[in-house]
Amino acid sequence: MPKRHTPLPKYRQTYPDTLATIEELNAEGLKPGGPAPVALLEYTRPPDTTGICALYERGQAVPANGENSTT
Repeated sequence: MPKRHTPLPKYRQTYPDTLATIEELNAEGLKPGGPAPVALLEYTRPPDTTGICALYERGQAVPANGENSTT
């Protein structure tokens, strides 16, 4: 029997502060702490652009340069 995947939560236009897009993490010098997104964001930009992007847990993010910030 094939393994069933749990669907990711989906947000429209706005999302909790605990989540971030990869662009937001990059702007803070961070990268996702895991390989898979934890949610999806559906967005609309005028006049008629729509899309979906991945959201990651801010609390799981790690430094983008690979260094440990707890030194």
